[in-house]
Amino acid sequence: MRRRLKRKRSINKKVRNATQSTFDNKLFKSKLELYCYKRLKELNIPFKYEEFVFKIVDGFNCTADSYEKKKNGTFGKVSKKIRPITYKPDFVGNGWIIETKGNPNETWPIRLKLFKKYLTELSEDWILFIPRNKKQVDESLEIIKNLHNE
Repeated sequence: MRRRLKRKRSINKKVRNATQSTFDNKLFKSKLELYCYKRLKELNIPFKYEEFVFKIVDGFNCTADSYEKKKNGTFGKVSKKIRPITYKPDFVGNGWIIETKGNPNETWPIRLKLFKKYLTELSEDWILFIPRNKKQVDESLEIIKNLHNE
């Protein structure tokens, strides 16, 4: 009889298959993030790295009865405050946002849709870039450079 091997599966891991590294006293979650950071510096494009947090859905108090696992591990009725859904992009500059995504995790598609809805409802105009490799990072930065030269 064949035994099935159980695979260890990481649910909602922040960054899949990424190599963390440190540069300029900053911890980067992936090599692609670090590459983008270095290219922004080389091109003298002003930016902030992981400093902006957007609240894309407000928190609220749940008034519905909810039975679920409690903090102590038991199952039962809970009433709790639901925390807001926030989003912290990798890089933010003058009117643009870059989120480097080599291998997105399971939550990324929904977070992206919520963030795009949030940006649509803002009165400000933002340009969102989601490069998945170095070539796309370079293409994104070329567009940003051209925006500032216009």
